[in-house]
Amino acid sequence: MTLKDAFETQRSLAELEFPITFSVSIFFALFKTYGLPSISILLVATEELADPILSSKRAADTGVMITEIVLNQPGSARSLDAIARMNWLHDRYRRAGKISDEDMLYTLTLFLLEPMRWTERFEWRTLSDLEKCALAVYWKSLGTVMDIPYDALPSSRSGWQDGLHWLEKLDAWSKVYEEEHTVPYEHNKTLALATIEIGLTNVPRKFHGIGLTFVSTLLDPRLRRAMMLPEPTWLVQTALNTAVAIRKVLLRHFFLPRPGFLRVLWLTQESQPTTGRYHFMQYIGHPWYIKPSLTRRWNFNSWVLWLSGGYIPSKSLAGYRPEGYKIAELGPVALEGKGINEMQDAKQRIMVGFRGCPFFHKR
Repeated sequence: MTLKDAFETQRSLAELEFPITFSVSIFFALFKTYGLPSISILLVATEELADPILSSKRAADTGVMITEIVLNQPGSARSLDAIARMNWLHDRYRRAGKISDEDMLYTLTLFLLEPMRWTERFEWRTLSDLEKCALAVYWKSLGTVMDIPYDALPSSRSGWQDGLHWLEKLDAWSKVYEEEHTVPYEHNKTLALATIEIGLTNVPRKFHGIGLTFVSTLLDPRLRRAMMLPEPTWLVQTALNTAVAIRKVLLRHFFLPRPGFLRVLWLTQESQPTTGRYHFMQYIGHPWYIKPSLTRRWNFNSWVLWLSGGYIPSKSLAGYRPEGYKIAELGPVALEGKGINEMQDAKQRIMVGFRGCPFFHKR
């Protein structure tokens, strides 16, 4: 399978087949890493959590970079820029030994495995072997260009036959690593509650307790314990499982496939001609990088947000960058626009790593 074929399969799943499930699962994949003290200690130490705006921007920037990477053709200018930016932002922590190769690999496994797990748990069908192989081919290539070593995986010396073989070994390693490192720690709880608070930004304050219970219900028992979150009641668990079962039946038997013109888009396809900036097209908390267009300000969702006291895209909310973003500016405010030369040097190497099927030479 070529990398291009793998990417097109992934994009179809994320924009046509299961856009909501894939989007939420990616968010929870990142959230799941906060159950590791080695990660939560570093993130809490940045002190961004003390400022709601900075913590909100950090979450938005991370979401934008991940989306730019996974929904733009591998080797395209935007994909290369986003990977180079992500690598540069991580590099100083990796060189200082504050981010281990194993934590990087574990994070990569979650971005691959969580969409599969969420699809199996919440959707009307599971992914086919072909779709799983496509995701494995894509994420294996991405891990390579992000300089994530695979030495810790079983069969790393002998190699892997194909994407499914690599996926099997990755899943097995990830479960063992999770059992050993996802443990209770106060910083896990601090980070989890701060992130949930961002997700509930547009939910009326009186419903935040219900929101916390709902999020806790979505987590597996080990992660709940590691984050010191409340255990959901049997009634809440049953209600969620019943709602999911009903949704599966309705989607399977009463809904047609989503047509191409209803494809869920997450980023503007073209930059603004005068500024070279792009806009994000979806948001959960604050409207970072959202263009306050007429249709965006006056659609049904905006009316619901207005009635609930939530944030609506507006030019008056200049702090949330309604003018859009440039990939080279994503990240902490102190690092905006920095690392440009390093990013340029890295892009050629990244391009080389995006050639062909990552398992072809192993056959």
